[in-house]
Amino acid sequence: MQTFVIALGAAPHMKLSQAGDGFTATDAPMAFDSHQAAHDYLVRHTEDDPLKGVRAEIIEDLSL
Repeated sequence: MQTFVIALGAAPHMKLSQAGDGFTATDAPMAFDSHQAAHDYLVRHTEDDPLKGVRAEIIEDLSL
Protein backbone atom coordinates (compact mmCIF):
# COMPACT_ATOMS: atom_id res chain seq x y z
CA MET A 1 0.00 0.00 0.00
CA GLN A 2 1.34 3.41 -0.94
CA THR A 3 1.75 6.08 1.71
CA PHE A 4 2.22 9.75 0.92
CA VAL A 5 3.59 12.60 3.01
CA ILE A 6 3.97 16.35 2.60
CA ALA A 7 7.63 17.33 2.43
CA LEU A 8 9.36 20.69 2.49
CA GLY A 9 10.28 21.45 -1.12
CA ALA A 10 13.72 22.87 -0.33
CA ALA A 11 14.54 19.98 2.03
CA PRO A 12 12.56 16.87 1.11
CA HIS A 13 13.88 14.93 4.12
CA MET A 14 11.82 17.31 6.28
CA LYS A 15 8.25 16.00 6.44
CA LEU A 16 5.12 17.51 7.94
CA SER A 17 4.80 16.12 11.46
CA GLN A 18 1.93 13.89 12.47
CA ALA A 19 0.55 16.74 14.59
CA GLY A 20 0.77 19.12 11.61
CA ASP A 21 2.65 21.73 13.63
CA GLY A 22 5.94 21.77 11.75
CA PHE A 23 8.39 19.98 9.49
CA THR A 24 10.69 17.40 11.02
CA ALA A 25 13.20 14.77 10.02
CA THR A 26 12.89 12.80 13.27
CA ASP A 27 9.23 12.72 14.36
CA ALA A 28 6.57 10.54 12.74
CA PRO A 29 5.21 12.19 9.60
CA MET A 30 1.57 12.86 8.82
CA ALA A 31 0.78 10.00 6.47
CA PHE A 32 -1.93 9.89 3.82
CA ASP A 33 -3.27 6.80 2.07
CA SER A 34 -3.48 8.53 -1.31
CA HIS A 35 -1.92 11.39 -3.23
CA GLN A 36 -5.38 12.96 -3.47
CA ALA A 37 -5.85 12.94 0.32
CA ALA A 38 -2.48 14.67 0.78
CA HIS A 39 -3.38 17.19 -1.92
CA ASP A 40 -6.73 17.92 -0.28
CA TYR A 41 -5.00 18.55 3.08
CA LEU A 42 -2.42 20.79 1.40
CA VAL A 43 -5.10 22.85 -0.34
CA ARG A 44 -7.18 23.23 2.85
CA HIS A 45 -4.20 24.30 4.98
CA THR A 46 -2.00 26.19 2.51
CA GLU A 47 -2.57 29.50 4.34
CA ASP A 48 -1.96 28.02 7.81
CA ASP A 49 1.35 27.58 9.59
CA PRO A 50 3.59 25.71 8.93
CA LEU A 51 2.55 25.47 5.26
CA LYS A 52 2.07 29.19 4.70
CA GLY A 53 4.80 30.68 2.54
CA VAL A 54 6.70 27.45 1.84
CA ARG A 55 6.90 25.22 -1.20
CA ALA A 56 5.57 21.84 -0.16
CA GLU A 57 5.69 18.66 -2.20
CA ILE A 58 3.69 15.48 -1.94
CA ILE A 59 5.96 12.46 -2.08
CA GLU A 60 5.55 8.74 -1.66
CA ASP A 61 7.18 7.72 1.61
CA LEU A 62 8.87 4.39 1.14
CA SER A 63 10.05 4.29 4.76
CA LEU A 64 6.55 3.83 6.21
